[in-house]
Amino acid sequence: MTEQDDTPPDDIYLAEVAHLSKIVDTGAELVAEGNEINLANLETAVAELCGRMAEAPPADTAKITGAIEQLVGRLNALGEALRRQHETRH
Repeated sequence: MTEQDDTPPDDIYLAEVAHLSKIVDTGAELVAEGNEINLANLETAVAELCGRMAEAPPADTAKITGAIEQLVGRLNALGEALRRQHETRH
């Protein structure tokens, strides 16, 4: 049994959402600096997390939902920044 097997699923989910949030925040910083970014791996990571949560739902859905809502807000802001970047370049 690995250490991760001893960690409650909710803690794992929260850690993954936090990691994804950091990736999005880094992407937003890069876009703000004028860089282009590739989000292909992010889409896969989000899909895998959602799949695991569907198979083993979190015990504290409110806590997980709150974290996911914050991530979605960050993703929406990043999407808007990417849209503006695209408009200024074309």
